[in-house]
Amino acid sequence: MKDADLSSTHGPPSEMAVGRSLFWRVAALLVVLQLVLAVFAAGFAMWSARGAQETLAAAALAARLDATAEEIERRAESVGSDLSGFPDALLVDLGYRFPDALIIVDLNGDISRPIWPAKDAFVDESAGANGRGLTALDSMFSIPEFVNSEEAFDDVVVDFSDEAVQGGFASAPLYDAVGFPTGLLLVQPLTRSLDLELMESRSAFRRSIRIIAIVSIMMALLLGVLLTLWLVRPLRKMANIVHQMGSPIIQQASGSGAGAANNSLRIPVKGSDEIAVLGHTINNMADRVEASLETLRESDLMRRELVANVGHDLRTPLAAMKAHLEEAVRYQGEGRMDQVHSSLESAERQVEYVTRLVNDLFELSRLEGASPHVHLEQVLLPELFSDVLDMHRSDAERRQVILSGDFEQELPVIQADGVRLIRLISNLLSNALRHTPTGGSVTLSAGVEASDIVITVTDTGEGIDPEIKSMLFERYYRGDDARTRKGEGHRTGLGLAISKAIAEAHGGSLTVSDAVGGGTRMIVSFPIDLDGRIS
Repeated sequence: MKDADLSSTHGPPSEMAVGRSLFWRVAALLVVLQLVLAVFAAGFAMWSARGAQETLAAAALAARLDATAEEIERRAESVGSDLSGFPDALLVDLGYRFPDALIIVDLNGDISRPIWPAKDAFVDESAGANGRGLTALDSMFSIPEFVNSEEAFDDVVVDFSDEAVQGGFASAPLYDAVGFPTGLLLVQPLTRSLDLELMESRSAFRRSIRIIAIVSIMMALLLGVLLTLWLVRPLRKMANIVHQMGSPIIQQASGSGAGAANNSLRIPVKGSDEIAVLGHTINNMADRVEASLETLRESDLMRRELVANVGHDLRTPLAAMKAHLEEAVRYQGEGRMDQVHSSLESAERQVEYVTRLVNDLFELSRLEGASPHVHLEQVLLPELFSDVLDMHRSDAERRQVILSGDFEQELPVIQADGVRLIRLISNLLSNALRHTPTGGSVTLSAGVEASDIVITVTDTGEGIDPEIKSMLFERYYRGDDARTRKGEGHRTGLGLAISKAIAEAHGGSLTVSDAVGGGTRMIVSFPIDLDGRIS
């Protein structure tokens, strides 16, 4: 159940779910954008053509009003405010000419009752029928002052603005058979008439909006499909590859231990766009994860070996210590005091070995920490080298090995941890003496090369197998011939690892190479600045 939960939690979504979710998001966004642009474009076109439409509407209304005026002149017996000269048939016909009220104004300025549009003549008209009477005409209509001017009898006038009267007006002069003016035909307001004239263009605008909306939705869906495929396909491949790389790691982390991560899988990258950058980033991350996993595996292996080796070397002296102490107790009971002292001395040597091993482990852990503590002080290198050589002369004489120093007396004074430098060089000399046969030589040399202080320990021993050079400075590595410790005292196998850590804590390095003519060279290099301080 635990593995199943991890798989469901960390596994990628299905391809169908990814494609469907992204498709509808992209499609919805494109549809909205297309509709907004379509409405904006159509509205802008309508607004831009509004002036031309009103001009055409004014011309159409003027022509219709002029034709209505000619019809009145032809069919009306007389023109007056009481409309007594208008036959009933003419009044009925006039109700079908305009969706707004018609008003007759005689030469005296008297206005007639409005001729209302017929109920069945125009759609959505709220005006009443003919015959509403002359009641409260002044409160119902605002007759423009223009009708009282001589200009009103010159030609047909159409004014859509609200300057003269609210809603605009249109007027046409009426003449008798001789050609003298007899009155004015007035349409006021022009709201419905203008709507009627613009009805076709507005209907066309609505049709265009519907067509554009349908086309936009279809185009948006098509673009959404193409864009989704273009985006989702590489993302889907990336998700599948990442899932294949990561699923075994997740299973191992969950404790199932099933499967192994295919670390060779990488995302194929083409181009240089954002998706390609994402692919490069994932590949780089996979490389770093692979390197980290390899480092963790190596560290875990080293840790296991270290624990096993330390456990082995602790168990052996502890068992020997216990045996020597038991012998001492038995010898004491038998009164054999010489054997008691000998057994106690053997037990003491085992205690010293265990103590040295623990101290070495503690020292190495401090040196390999994130911020190793190094006590800096002024160090005279020639004096330090002489002291270290003196410390090993007796050992060299016992082994019948020539121990010598070859270093300049004018070496610069440096800032370093003198105690740890002594241990570093002492470890190298001890290691060289152990592997140099009788009659051989070990030489400690030092000098300044470019901006580095180089310290070299050279021996004429058996040399080092090239296969083990890469493992020589690993903690607790001593080689197969060193594990028995016969004739060598109790060594912990941490000397070279500690030496390398001391060199690196001072900003330097420790390397190994073959000496000329046979043997081994251990090379310690410290970079120094102009003040002689270790960098």
